[in-house]
Amino acid sequence: MWLSATVVAVAILAADKPKMAVLDVQAVGVNEAEARAISEAMTQELDRRGFFEIITANDVRTLLGVERQKQLLGCGDSSCTTELSGAIGARFVLQSTLTRLGSSYQLSIQMLDTTKSQSVARSLRLAKDTRSLVTLLPWTVAEATATPLPPAPSKVLPWTLIFGGATLFAGGGVVAIDGFSRDRALRTELKDSSVIYQSYQHYSEEIEVITRNKWLGMGVGAIGAGVLLVGVLLFPKDPNASLALLPTTNGAVLVGSFE
Repeated sequence: MWLSATVVAVAILAADKPKMAVLDVQAVGVNEAEARAISEAMTQELDRRGFFEIITANDVRTLLGVERQKQLLGCGDSSCTTELSGAIGARFVLQSTLTRLGSSYQLSIQMLDTTKSQSVARSLRLAKDTRSLVTLLPWTVAEATATPLPPAPSKVLPWTLIFGGATLFAGGGVVAIDGFSRDRALRTELKDSSVIYQSYQHYSEEIEVITRNKWLGMGVGAIGAGVLLVGVLLFPKDPNASLALLPTTNGAVLVGSFE
């Protein structure tokens, strides 16, 4: 990996940006629309990062033709890679495959250095849907092109929402519990004939407090639970972790990778 990063760094530091051809995402068990959406999002991300001069899949099809492109990509010989490089004028070629694995999706990307006919870098991600794969593309393409990783997503807002929501939920719970406890105590008192009852105004005020604490506590608790849930949903996923639950003949197996 260190050598691959060095090769790419040298190319990037040259006077002109190195050219990279982004080929169509190959669909395995998924429909073409899903593969095309990933391909477009990947091309946009690579162009946004600005490390390479991007030749899009449409450009490649125009330069080579669909049939010739398929022949060169399926050849597997170094001469085919050299011909591909010469035809499109790009040193680097990005190949990718989108595969359906049970109820999950796997995106595999590798970058080829056509001058050496070898893979420079590669990346793999597993996700429950293509939308999640698109979210992970900044890190996926950075690994696959041996370029600097983007900064990790901020966790300040999610943690703030989680802490604030938990605080509201706990505070609301305390108030609600107080209301229900006082209600139970009042009912017990009113059922006890041996107790000397207090004034009507006292009981009216107590009932008012009980009702207020019950509803206020439950309301604040519900708001807190909602805020906490939003914080959990907004909590950024680890871009370097890939997990998927795959069906097997004996049930299911959890597969993935961490860095």
